[in-house]
Amino acid sequence: MTAIYKEAGFPADYREAEVRQITNAVYKLRSIAITGLAGMGKSNVVRFIVSHPQVRPRYLQERADEFAFVHIDCAGLTGSDVTEILGEIAAQLYYQGLSGGATQPSPFPRSMRRILKEQLLSVKSDLNLVLFLDYFDEPAAELDKAFFNYLFYLRNARPQGNLAYVFATRRPMGHLHELQELLDDGCAVGPLSYKDALGSIRRDEARLGCTFHAAQRDCLIACTGGHPGFLKNASELLASGQVDTTLSGGAMARQLLQSAKIRNLCEELWNDLKPAEGRILLNTVRGIPLSEPVDSAHVAYLLRSGVLTRKQGGSGVAIFCLLFETFVRDQSAISSQVCITAVFPNQARIETSGGGERITLSPKLFALLLALTEARGQVLPADELISCIYGREAVDVSQAALSQLVKRLRGALDPHVQRMVNDPDYTCVETIRDVGYRLNA
Repeated sequence: MTAIYKEAGFPADYREAEVRQITNAVYKLRSIAITGLAGMGKSNVVRFIVSHPQVRPRYLQERADEFAFVHIDCAGLTGSDVTEILGEIAAQLYYQGLSGGATQPSPFPRSMRRILKEQLLSVKSDLNLVLFLDYFDEPAAELDKAFFNYLFYLRNARPQGNLAYVFATRRPMGHLHELQELLDDGCAVGPLSYKDALGSIRRDEARLGCTFHAAQRDCLIACTGGHPGFLKNASELLASGQVDTTLSGGAMARQLLQSAKIRNLCEELWNDLKPAEGRILLNTVRGIPLSEPVDSAHVAYLLRSGVLTRKQGGSGVAIFCLLFETFVRDQSAISSQVCITAVFPNQARIETSGGGERITLSPKLFALLLALTEARGQVLPADELISCIYGREAVDVSQAALSQLVKRLRGALDPHVQRMVNDPDYTCVETIRDVGYRLNA
């Protein structure tokens, strides 16, 4: 028996672009990875596909009855070990009446592998089986090459090879070894389209027993950017009278950030980003141009995941919504509340609103810090820095050697500042590609 989720009542064209990409892969019996950062709704998409009665007829058309979807919710497991995951797959096959195999996982991994293989082979050979592994982040980080190769083996064990996998994680997974060759291009789940965001608000209105005006709905969508988590909580705040949509966009964003739930969602989304991605967002709100081509791969990921959008005309990028942009500005303000001073002999003094620390440096690191602090936040060209640090020996010093020295200074100072300002992405020295370096304090 297939589980029924609330998503089964969503409109049949919900998340149409994403659902079409996933079902196109499934139609070809290709596997696919779905990614979506915190609160973007990737699991909503998975539950919609596996439970909505119109998905298979709409997207698989004449082949709809040839497919069976099996949902494995890894969030409900007590661990991420192979035995438990394979046991849950076996149990779901049994509960949906697709096989008559055992439902209880064996305590011995080899036995569980044999049981699951027997169950898969007992499924009708002409039925295309699709396993959706939802909330797969922890397993993906812990499982090894042998696990993914075993999934590849299970697919080949089916007489017609008609077994596909759909993985749902926040961040892209690493290389999946032999299973990698079965993967289609990944599907990134970002903010809702205007149509889907409007549908989400109307479902919230029904749930909360209220009706918003059209202008209020538009304000909610504009401020949250259609981020499902932001939108749901903002709707609840509006229904309870805790947010005023007649305020300016910035004031409304500030009002929403008073909510612990929304601030926690912002922090969760921020923490999903890698340090280099967070730096790009900080530079975006500070008006600092992107460093090409160093930032290009990170920018491409942020655009694909929906955190950044292209400005009209394609000139530059912007954070996807005013709410998260306001949150990022707060992070930028935290980072800027740092004062780093070079103090003789060979010490760095770090001062924040919460206190201060002194760090002893090597003579070369101190000379680097002194040159940067004397520049008063201006960018120092690499050759000028080399001259300041090495003096007469500068002629024999390469820019690569300077780069290593900068890396060592970051290693000496960054962990202290990150702890003091509670900002894991802070870095004391900023690299300005093809120009030089600047002190970020």
